[in-house]
Amino acid sequence: MKKALAAAMAAASLMGAAPAQAAAPDPVRVVQRQFVAGHGVKFSEVMTMKGRDKKPEYLRITGTYEFGASGVAAYDVTARMTLKPGKLTTMRIRWTGGRIYMYGSAFDLPEGKRWVSADDDSLGMDKLSPSSQPANIFRLSQLKSLVSHADSVRGGVYRGTFGSKQAVRAGFGRDAGFGPALVSGFSYRLSTDSAGLPSHLRTDRQFPVTTLQQYTDTRYSGWGDEVKITAPPEEQVEDMDDVLNSTLEETFQEVLEIADDALASMRQ
Repeated sequence: MKKALAAAMAAASLMGAAPAQAAAPDPVRVVQRQFVAGHGVKFSEVMTMKGRDKKPEYLRITGTYEFGASGVAAYDVTARMTLKPGKLTTMRIRWTGGRIYMYGSAFDLPEGKRWVSADDDSLGMDKLSPSSQPANIFRLSQLKSLVSHADSVRGGVYRGTFGSKQAVRAGFGRDAGFGPALVSGFSYRLSTDSAGLPSHLRTDRQFPVTTLQQYTDTRYSGWGDEVKITAPPEEQVEDMDDVLNSTLEETFQEVLEIADDALASMRQ
């Protein structure tokens, strides 16, 4: 009888024991493992900018990042901007081999040329981030800040808020070229999939000393897909310096013509 009772108690104990919970994957380590040359991730993003006395402006970006062993090695994106109601401006931007290539109607190029090119450092822009997000998840230190600073973590979703000083310390805004005085705090929601890979990042922020509010929604897909981003054909590329020099020369000639016309009218 004693043996039967002991066996029953042991069985009840085993049945009532809670199953062990597997530790949630660390997004920082998971993303770092994605940094494999020739592979990458797709993303799509919508940024909305609102002010008290102005209509909303929109920026829509779709594109692909290519990774190297230490992070982003290249990207190819298409940006569509709605700056005025009914007016859409589209620009293609590609970064590879240490150069930025841009293609859009804003550039007045010679016949046969489609792209404007410049050394990435000369433009004063961070080569790693064509995104409007204040946080760059491909800078692992910034991704770690999002994960570790979260006030709420549930089902792979990290929610939190950064004040302006906290955002400066974490390095947010650096990729957009913002100095500390222009870095604003923001709230965020970072969603990850079952493997720990980011799938969705939403941030809301208000810029200091303004009424401007920015809402940025970015979605990531196709992690680990093979990606190969190359420079446009050389014969289609015009150097940025040549474009600027040509524009300045045309402007100077227009100024001279206006001056000549003015002098001629004065002599009459």
